[in-house]
Amino acid sequence: MERLIRKSLGMLAPRSHLDLAVKFALFCLLIALWHATLRRIGYNDRDTPVSEMLLEATLAGGPFVLLFLFGSWHQVLAIRSLTHRAYQDPLSGVLNRQTFVNRFGRALPRARCGVLLLLDADHFKRINDQYGHSMGDRCIQAIGHRLNWHLREGALVGRIGGEEFAVFIPNVTEEHAKAVATRLGLPVSFTDHQNQIHASVSLSMGGTFIDQSRTIEQHLVDADEALYASKSNGRSQLRFHNREDVILLGSRAVASDDDMKTVRTPDARSRSKMQLISG
Repeated sequence: MERLIRKSLGMLAPRSHLDLAVKFALFCLLIALWHATLRRIGYNDRDTPVSEMLLEATLAGGPFVLLFLFGSWHQVLAIRSLTHRAYQDPLSGVLNRQTFVNRFGRALPRARCGVLLLLDADHFKRINDQYGHSMGDRCIQAIGHRLNWHLREGALVGRIGGEEFAVFIPNVTEEHAKAVATRLGLPVSFTDHQNQIHASVSLSMGGTFIDQSRTIEQHLVDADEALYASKSNGRSQLRFHNREDVILLGSRAVASDDDMKTVRTPDARSRSKMQLISG
């Protein structure tokens, strides 16, 4: 019942100022016709002109119609805003983690081919440490803008971790997927205009080509393993699961001594995979 009411409200609510004017005129006309019919038939009023009856009904019912239309319009806008917030990551402007995984799960069986990519900003901690978290936020925003801008309709983009993003591009050949991934993986520039700071960050990427015999979880793990290989072997590169070719992405990032000393054990890697799937 609640769903039916919400659907009806969405149909009645105006979607623009022109739609508001049209629906206001239509509702006023219906009220006026109902009033005139009731006066003529129900009360057998033959003396009052029809034009006068219509004017009375419009003047009496018009304010209530306008109030209803404005109220329903603002309510629908509020529902859309809440729905948008529920599905979108507010900082990057792409899908949040859970929404991406859910939509990827629905889209995967319908895809004849395609690619799943995971992207990670290289040395993201350095940005926060050197410039502050506000600059880190601008970095995330810039990456989200890059992905939204360059991907065609039908592709899915989500932020699945702090500086990690996922992209699903359905129904593309392997060569096309590599060309798109290379374009997406170029270094991303971002600016703090207030403090006059300009910086850029390179991206590491891992991907897997769609295989309908494999599950959603297996695709995510395969792409994550490819991303881990990219970051472990110099960053700023693109690798695919079970493929030997390596595609360099812009300027290769130079690992610091601390980065070279960081070793992830198999157990830690397994925990990372489980977190990738379950959130």
